[in-house]
Amino acid sequence: MKTVLGTPVTEYLPAFGLLLLTIVYLITAYTYDADARAVPAGIAWVMLVLSTLDLVSRTRTGFGATLMHWLNPAGDADKLEGHKRYPLLKQINAILWIAGFAAAMVLIGILYAVPLYVFGALYFRGGRPLLLCVLVSAGATSMIWLLFAVVLRLELYPGVLFGGA
Repeated sequence: MKTVLGTPVTEYLPAFGLLLLTIVYLITAYTYDADARAVPAGIAWVMLVLSTLDLVSRTRTGFGATLMHWLNPAGDADKLEGHKRYPLLKQINAILWIAGFAAAMVLIGILYAVPLYVFGALYFRGGRPLLLCVLVSAGATSMIWLLFAVVLRLELYPGVLFGGA
């Protein structure tokens, strides 16, 4: 297998793919007018920095190892030797949960998707008690509503099914 800076090329692929998506997102954000692009462009710039740090931290160089230690001490090479690898189906399932959350935000909006996701993740994936799941999902939704709708006076996306475009 080909390596770059001591790391197999395949280990760079997730970070590199995310970097490319971020660049496309940033370019798209700059096609909007100044007010509409403020948040997407800000998020894209932060993601650009984080993706670059991720790529550099994957190198098997002194700087890469130091960066990995600063950003993710659990990712140090000596700690990974006894680390349990998750089966592929479990990894795919975790990604599908995030994809489902993103789809729910698009379809039914943020205020309905957040409690569904938080509840589902805690109850079905985390095995937490029902009452705790209900309380935490209600609390998370309340905090989002208070922060965005009340404090910042921003309308949260209602979802395609409820009038969002």
